[in-house]
Amino acid sequence: MALDHATTLSLARIVVGAAAWASPELSLKSAMLDPAAPQSPYLLRLFGARDMALGLVTLLAAPEYKRALLGVGLAVDGADAAAAVLAVQKKAVEPVAGAVLAAGAGAAILAGLVAVGQQGKP
Repeated sequence: MALDHATTLSLARIVVGAAAWASPELSLKSAMLDPAAPQSPYLLRLFGARDMALGLVTLLAAPEYKRALLGVGLAVDGADAAAAVLAVQKKAVEPVAGAVLAAGAGAAILAGLVAVGQQGKP
């Protein structure tokens, strides 16, 4: 398997998702979020499962489906960025934490765009 941008992004999703699922409290702290809320680990595990699944399905997809799956990832990452902005607007997170969350989503969007570009035209 060639280590192209789609592969790298897929592996990163799997690692980040697995870390969020396995150690939600640590992942919450690293994202500058409060791990004390009892429902937070549950919600982060939902995120982790989603990212692992998206990474795995993209990683294992036949070449003709990779571009579409990368597009799904871009939509998810765009929604994550929007959620960070909304969280700051609603004062659910501090602005610095919101910036960290939005930057993470933005980095994934950028990586996704590069990966889509590398796939070529459908």
